[in-house]
Amino acid sequence: MAINDTTKRVRVSSGRIGLLLTAFMMLGLIGVFATYAAPIPAMRGLLIQTTLLKAIAAQNPTQIESAMQQAKPMLGIRSLHQFATLKPTEQGALATAILLQHDSAAGSRLVSYRLRLEVIVIGVVAALFGVALLGIGDASPQPPASSAPRAPGDDQPGIMQS
Repeated sequence: MAINDTTKRVRVSSGRIGLLLTAFMMLGLIGVFATYAAPIPAMRGLLIQTTLLKAIAAQNPTQIESAMQQAKPMLGIRSLHQFATLKPTEQGALATAILLQHDSAAGSRLVSYRLRLEVIVIGVVAALFGVALLGIGDASPQPPASSAPRAPGDDQPGIMQS
């Protein structure tokens, strides 16, 4: 008599499969949102750099000073030290634009790295969540098919009782 292998398999409910799919769909959504958030520092830097270049083209010292002050919050620590030595002139505005371009590119790389790391970590957590939901197998061991049922408390079948 052949034993049907399908009877020994653990059945997985459709609810568990749905929860697993939801966990991985969340990972996909986070990845999609990450692609939109990655260029934010570069776009902000580009907008301020455009303001700097317009001020230089206008040759208006007030506009140049205002544009340089707008760029200040976007600069990193090293660039701020260099920015402190710049005068509000056309050359100072060009130097600020170069500093801003460097720092916004570095900011975009940093944001991209952090978002990739976030997607990887959440992916691993979602996979572990899925494994936990579906279960690796039955927690209690299955008795062999050829063994006879035992009475409760009969854990030593080979020892004769006197």
